[in-house]
Amino acid sequence: MIIFYNTYDKIENTEDLTITMGNFDGLHLGHQQLINRVLRYKDTKHAILTFDPHPSEILRKKPFRTLTQKRDKIELFSQYPLDYAIIVKFDEAFSKLNVMEFINFLKSISVKRLVIGRDARFAYRGIGDINELKKYFVVDVLDDLVYNHTRVSTTYVKDFLIQGDLGSARKLLNRHYQIYGTVMHGHKIGRGIGYPTANIDFGNYYLPRMGVYYVKILVNNKTYHAMANIGNNPTINFSEARRLEIFILDFDQDIYDKRVAITFLHYLRPEYRFPSKDALIVQLKKDEQMVRSLTKL
Repeated sequence: MIIFYNTYDKIENTEDLTITMGNFDGLHLGHQQLINRVLRYKDTKHAILTFDPHPSEILRKKPFRTLTQKRDKIELFSQYPLDYAIIVKFDEAFSKLNVMEFINFLKSISVKRLVIGRDARFAYRGIGDINELKKYFVVDVLDDLVYNHTRVSTTYVKDFLIQGDLGSARKLLNRHYQIYGTVMHGHKIGRGIGYPTANIDFGNYYLPRMGVYYVKILVNNKTYHAMANIGNNPTINFSEARRLEIFILDFDQDIYDKRVAITFLHYLRPEYRFPSKDALIVQLKKDEQMVRSLTKL
């Protein structure tokens, strides 16, 4: 798969393309359905057109939490036999393209066919619709993919994650929810109570519900079982900002500044404010026992 990553006016291609386009945040089952339909057409090259950063970040002028970052999307796209991943740098100029300017961009990169959902919108403020596209391209419109009477969407996945329903999120993603981050220095409070943690700078990733989780962490190309806490540490060392802290089972290495992958497997419980440090330690021991039992399943 060849990757194009540039501003829209710098992307060049002369081979006929069948594409699907969108944000593809999370690359859930609905997105996967679109890609698989693109791959059915044998008379053109196959491509996916997406944007980075997420348009909401530019339009709202503030960070926007996503299920996947650019690197994640590329890795997920590469699991399909696509010829091209076209990643447009989403900037103010691109956001202001009118309908005809956007269509001319698609024509300039030799798009012949689009595979899209029925609610697809494009151009400035989403004023372009399927009827406009049909004037210039072959358009294959797919029906919504539905789960529990609700359209599968990135928002739907986020709804399950914020409820701590990892199982339903996994069904919609067709994989466990995973994020990446960098291990940073913390206050080393966990070390003092027998539970040293790796503090994770998780960037703009969307975090599941606050609480304790059984996770797996990939460090230096090796996977370990671990216990994660998402929250504000209400018992000891309260933080206004949410933290993601990982206690890795049977592990004693210096991994500061390492990039790690965290895979969320099981939600254990909410985050509580305990009456004392000793009460917290008692609960942490119970959490650890639960995680160890889950590793054997």
